[in-house]
Amino acid sequence: MSLPAPRKKRRIHFDDDEGPKRSHSISSSPSTPLQKQREQLPIAKERDALIREIRENDVTILLGETGSGKTTQVPQYLLEAGLAGKGMIAVTQPRRVAATSLAARVAAERGVKLGSLVGYSVRFDEICGADTKIKYVSDGMLVRELLSDPLLSRYSVIVLDEAHERTLRTDFLIANLKSIQVKRKQATDVKGKGKCTSSAVNPLKIIVMSATLDAEKFSRFYHNARILYVKGRQHPVKIFYTAVNQTDYVDSALRTFFQIHLDQPPGDVLIFLPGQEDIESLEKSIKMHAKRLPVLVSLMYASLPPSQQARIFSATPPQTRKCILATNIAETSITIPGIKYVIDTGKSKEKRYLSKDTGGGFDTLLTRDITKASAMQRAGRAGREGPGFCFRLYTEEAFNNLAAASEPEIRRCSLTQSVLELKCLGQDLETVEFMDPPDINSVVAALKTLWILGALDDSKTLTPLGRQMASFPVEPYLARIILASSTHECTSEVIDIVSMISSSSKLFLDISDQRDAIASARSKFRHPSGDHLTILNTLRAYQEMAETENKSSRKEWCKQHFLNERTFTEALKIRDQLRVTCGRVGLDWRASKKDSEDPVLRSFTVGLVQQSALLQPDGSYKQLMGRSVVKIHPGSTLADKKVPAIIFDELVYTNQIYARGVSSVPRSYFNGATPAIPNGS
Repeated sequence: MSLPAPRKKRRIHFDDDEGPKRSHSISSSPSTPLQKQREQLPIAKERDALIREIRENDVTILLGETGSGKTTQVPQYLLEAGLAGKGMIAVTQPRRVAATSLAARVAAERGVKLGSLVGYSVRFDEICGADTKIKYVSDGMLVRELLSDPLLSRYSVIVLDEAHERTLRTDFLIANLKSIQVKRKQATDVKGKGKCTSSAVNPLKIIVMSATLDAEKFSRFYHNARILYVKGRQHPVKIFYTAVNQTDYVDSALRTFFQIHLDQPPGDVLIFLPGQEDIESLEKSIKMHAKRLPVLVSLMYASLPPSQQARIFSATPPQTRKCILATNIAETSITIPGIKYVIDTGKSKEKRYLSKDTGGGFDTLLTRDITKASAMQRAGRAGREGPGFCFRLYTEEAFNNLAAASEPEIRRCSLTQSVLELKCLGQDLETVEFMDPPDINSVVAALKTLWILGALDDSKTLTPLGRQMASFPVEPYLARIILASSTHECTSEVIDIVSMISSSSKLFLDISDQRDAIASARSKFRHPSGDHLTILNTLRAYQEMAETENKSSRKEWCKQHFLNERTFTEALKIRDQLRVTCGRVGLDWRASKKDSEDPVLRSFTVGLVQQSALLQPDGSYKQLMGRSVVKIHPGSTLADKKVPAIIFDELVYTNQIYARGVSSVPRSYFNGATPAIPNGS
């Protein structure tokens, strides 16, 4: 990897031969294999110099090459040096799997139970306590903490890790931390003069970390902050390209894997694929072709249960080759042992906001070419423990034509939730100082959506309803549905459904060669109104069964009905949190209309008024707002029906625009619901 050369005054360059050596142990814990591993990391040699620079600077930009140990070691160095003081050290991660696995690793290195000295906090899952000093946290969860604690006063140091990914939440934090740091410094100065008695005035240190980062840009944003560079432990990786670009990258990955497996020396293989569907397809193909070959297939994608994700870290059995199929979550932060070969399809899923017609639009995941930065990160996975090989399933010319880095999410995603959060902080997205300004059309679309949902009034001022919506850890439209359910006295049912559709896992498993069996097994859950009440019926059936059956029986029941048990277990955790939030905002989550579908569908229509469509004379559906033509997704229970009007959870785009998570509602529900609605329920 090529990184900028050292520059005087602004950049401190550390490598294996530079910087002061450590004069004391990095930990007071007894010597263990994990402690020895810590001491052998490249960053360990620069511990004292790093701490000195961080101590002397309010903001530090740290470029640590892949394999340097920055993500696990820097927080521990800060703790050992006393820089946390009475506060905590937060380490943000763009992905929840990274936050949870890193917390587990650091807890093991400290010799403590996860949730004590070291913990984590991700969406709908938190393990930390009063003694926690190092907390790995998803960037979205730290944004939520801002809403109740605008100065993030519990933290003495905030480490923004993998900042190069420029997620919407990371950019939100980058902007707000800049002003928070100034406010806390001013409060500290006032307290020092004896004019303030507040306890939440400790200064804040900010560390921005990455392996591939436009360090100069971050430095300029933070008033020419100090840039540090730490060399990693990277072995040479030989790169191979295809002669022509591969249109079927899954098939090409399959053939490349077996060429490696049959012709190359031992070593595990990591294959990067865009999404879960591609991973499951390739897993099936590999297992089918490797019945008599010693191959262990492990998977890694965001919605996979943690217990299954953990399998990628286990030792490979003797005389066996492990093949890991992963999305881009395996590019950074986590180190997978044993990888010698990487197969890079050159593709990833990217969230993008697609504008349509008169200002409407929708977020969707599109399969896109990766960037050069991602390609280098992927190749680097093969060189962590020794010389490696990377097989790129695209031409060298295609690599040279890749974009250098991905476009920040703030320029390509819906901003509705961010605008609502900023309004709660008394800020306007148009005036906040971001590293890259958002697209003005996306800002207008977000303001329009929040106005329609009743979160903002005609003067773009936050309403009491909007503040209640922001209290819920779900998208604004889902929060609006929950609040509407109070009027219709069906909060219990609505929370059940919202919890299920908020799960990161798909409930209904789709197996192409068993569709008739699937339809038969699920027929008992089907509700004539569509998917939302079908989901509710499915959850009720699962809970009724779970009351009398053991764990293995529950698993078998889900298998018989082609259902994902992970969705149920995650949804029940989400439901608990939503019930707690209802209590905080004064809603009775027990309110129920168990035998009536009308109140539930009316509640959903309030939140999904922008996500609705009316049947046209030609049999197509046109959006009520936006006027795009949409089709009902083939996986919906209404796929073969024609109904007067539909509401839906989301639009997905392939060769056409499909509505997914669909329910039929009477057209009368939209009476008075013009594009300038709704004020009430």
